[in-house]
Amino acid sequence: MYQMNIAWENKENNLKNVENAVVQAAKNSADILFLPEMCLTGFSMNIGNTAENDFYTVNKMKNLCKIYNIALGFGWARTCGEKAENCYTVLDNNGNELSTYVKIHPFSYSNEDEFFQKGKFLTRYKINNTVFSTVICYDTRFPELFQGICKNQDVTAVVIPANWPAKRASHWRVLTKARAIENQVYILAVNCVGNIGGVEYSGDTCVINPNGEIIACCDSTQQIIYADLDYDIDKLRNSFPVSADRQIELYKSIL
Repeated sequence: MYQMNIAWENKENNLKNVENAVVQAAKNSADILFLPEMCLTGFSMNIGNTAENDFYTVNKMKNLCKIYNIALGFGWARTCGEKAENCYTVLDNNGNELSTYVKIHPFSYSNEDEFFQKGKFLTRYKINNTVFSTVICYDTRFPELFQGICKNQDVTAVVIPANWPAKRASHWRVLTKARAIENQVYILAVNCVGNIGGVEYSGDTCVINPNGEIIACCDSTQQIIYADLDYDIDKLRNSFPVSADRQIELYKSIL
């Protein structure tokens, strides 16, 4: 996962930054490199300048996948009528699309919902033998979403790309660990870092295993972290079957 210091609304500079990271990750034999939410622009609501209808970002990333033989996950904004969609796309090492998730919970506290449409669907995709799903940033505050992702017990890793500000860093650390523990899944939480568009980001990118243990993490600098997803999730879930005790029908009636 690449914890980026994103150049504000500067796609060309960020593309150069991403390519350097891709080269490094490929040299280290990574299967996939995950980038933050809106990785070529920062968390911008200036959708007239940042949102795309020509798949510029996707096409650039496809080229990187093919050149360096590595899968990529990246955030971008897609034009959708008068608004946009906050997207996260995952491509395989040949540049083929595995998944595009649209953020289900726009961050209304900062008026994101005025510029971005809500997503309506969950996604799942496989890389080698690992089944992944994706949520984006603010989605992390909604545990129901994760329970929906994990209800069939086949998803073993949830990727959380984000632009999560430093002033709420303590929430990020608690929520990401909680989502791992309560769903017995890996959490791959990839944030940005530095001053981006006048907002401070502290990073705290991390990989949390299904037992809630942090197995890799970043400090407050731009950097890549690596992790092998080799925890025996089936053994954990069979020995401590939390999901079997969920009262789904009762929860529906309460909600």
